[in-house]
Amino acid sequence: MRPLLVALVGALLLAGCGGGDDADEVDVHPAELTPDGIAGVVADHVDRTPDKVEAWDVMTRELEVDAPGAALTFGREDFLGVAVAPTTDSPLVCADRSFFDECVDLEHDGEQLVLAWQELEQEEDPGVVYVIDRRDGEDVIAHYSGTSIEGDPRDLDLGITVDEMAGIVTDQRLTLG
Repeated sequence: MRPLLVALVGALLLAGCGGGDDADEVDVHPAELTPDGIAGVVADHVDRTPDKVEAWDVMTRELEVDAPGAALTFGREDFLGVAVAPTTDSPLVCADRSFFDECVDLEHDGEQLVLAWQELEQEEDPGVVYVIDRRDGEDVIAHYSGTSIEGDPRDLDLGITVDEMAGIVTDQRLTLG
């Protein structure tokens, strides 16, 4: 009886590891695009708990489209805004590279993203960092402010890293569809 059990377990394991076309597909359920739903996705990429989570409607106002978002505050300085918007040709997503000091291509886990930033303006603004996934039909945006931006944010010690932001915007649960 024991060899039959071993054979059955082995067959089940092999069936689960099949190399068919469905092996690479992951059943992704869209997140609820509420502040708490978006914060739940962020929690899978950022190893910090926000002190405050609120609605973030900056992209809705600036892009003049429905762009659900969440504003997360970590400690006294670090702010992370995350939004999902229909694709636009706005400078806020680097479609036109006039708004930011820099808009550069960024590759993250095989995905082509945009990294954008505005540098520190003494006594006015510490600067901001954006990571944007310009998908087919939608833009997923992560906006960071807190640490003074003095140069390429990939070289800075930010409260939320560029890599964490890239993980957030490429998370397929953040979608309008």
